[in-house]
Amino acid sequence: MLKGTEELIKALPYVEREYITGLGDRLGFTESTLLEVVKDELDLRMWGKRSVREMITPEDEAKGRGACIAKIRKQMEKLRKDPIDYSDFLPSYPSRKHEVVIEEHPIGFGKCPCPVDGEKTRCCKLTTLDLVMQCAFSCSYCSVRSFYDERKIIVPENAKEKLLSLEIPENVWHIGTGQASDSLFLGNDYESLDALEEFAKLHPEIVIELKSKSGRCDVFDHKYPGNMVFTWSLNGETVIRKEEHLTALLGKRIEAAKAASESGSLVGFHIHPMVNYKGWEDEYRDVVGKITSTFPPSRILMISAGTLVFTKEVIKTMRCEGNPTRVLEMELTKSAGKYTYPLDVRRKLYTTLFSYFPKEYRDNVFMYLCLEDPSLWLPALGREYKNDSEFESDMKKHYMEKITSSSP
Repeated sequence: MLKGTEELIKALPYVEREYITGLGDRLGFTESTLLEVVKDELDLRMWGKRSVREMITPEDEAKGRGACIAKIRKQMEKLRKDPIDYSDFLPSYPSRKHEVVIEEHPIGFGKCPCPVDGEKTRCCKLTTLDLVMQCAFSCSYCSVRSFYDERKIIVPENAKEKLLSLEIPENVWHIGTGQASDSLFLGNDYESLDALEEFAKLHPEIVIELKSKSGRCDVFDHKYPGNMVFTWSLNGETVIRKEEHLTALLGKRIEAAKAASESGSLVGFHIHPMVNYKGWEDEYRDVVGKITSTFPPSRILMISAGTLVFTKEVIKTMRCEGNPTRVLEMELTKSAGKYTYPLDVRRKLYTTLFSYFPKEYRDNVFMYLCLEDPSLWLPALGREYKNDSEFESDMKKHYMEKITSSSP
């Protein structure tokens, strides 16, 4: 049996499993065909669409294997090509029970997950660092949950001492938190922000970026070092409500960013992952409007954009878990070893998004694409880089200039 087929078949509800394996026996499916139909059924289940069993009539089956497969393919291709319709999608997402535990756990530096081999995407070479492992939020597209025990959020014991004793790798100038968790959902309850603040003071030459979908404002009761920057992932209201479960709504994230800015910190925004759904143009225009009406460009360090990107393993995990989501209702196009939208869809998303920003923001805020094909930079942002080193150098120049100019 093909790798993974048995596990995916077992993830099907009993009735659908019996139907599809029986259909395959009756029509003589090859193993690869059976696997594709199983994947289709798991996808339809996640999307809340009618099943293969409901799709194939006795008349279709009487016409034979070719007719049945063609009908399934036609329906799936239509669903994947059209923008996602969330109007009839009311996911009932299970609440998550977890506990925060302080235990012995190593702290160390990691690398940005961009596929840098051959520079197939423009990568800023971000160094990553996390003082919390596992997240209390439940974004449907997130891969973090699969790396750790879902019931346990880990705070490393003696985190501050470990952090301050770390040896900094050569040429590191930009460290991002929020890869293994959300940077702010625990606030400073376990003194992780205190630890990062001390680290930022000890290394003023390094930009420390925290990334969040939280609405917590209580952590901004004092001024942090100028090289400690707070950023928020933003999305259209529909995506937040339907896919980013348990996270703060858009307005609450903006309020938290405003509190950070008013306390003296520079802020940034990651409009990521952009989703191709009905009404996305208006909703992303609203996201941009909330940014530009709340923050002058002088208070924003950066704005990035990216879209849905999945590894093969994450797609398999989502199918096996079967939680309601429509993010996979898309053309899964392979790009730099991962799966995302076709190039023309991504181009339209980005060019439209950045056209909403007034020239004052495009000229005075460093904007970039995350995990993206180099060919998309020029149409989306009006500039491009020959290689990753040129991109990283320009980012560093802009970041350091704004941090310096913002310092008292």
